[in-house]
Amino acid sequence: MSAGIFAQIAQLRDLLNTMERDLGIDKLSPNERDVLLAFYANAWCDGDDRPVCTTDVVREHPTVQRISQPTFHRTLKKLVEKGLVLQDRSLGAGLYALPKG
Repeated sequence: MSAGIFAQIAQLRDLLNTMERDLGIDKLSPNERDVLLAFYANAWCDGDDRPVCTTDVVREHPTVQRISQPTFHRTLKKLVEKGLVLQDRSLGAGLYALPKG
């Protein structure tokens, strides 16, 4: 393999680390970060223009598939407690909102 491709991957990783630090998500655990980003990658806007996503869709995301179901739900609970994912009973089971802004 070409050393150039590894250098490009290293640059991408540095850029990603900088972006995560700027957003403050560098302090999250790897599982928390992966689940949170999977929510954002798969979210759509509901009738109230809120970004929402189901846990079923998030569980299918490639970065989350490796996480066991119990660990996924513990991680989701932590994200809800931190206010990074919003649980709204009016949305129904398995549907979560993301903060706007």
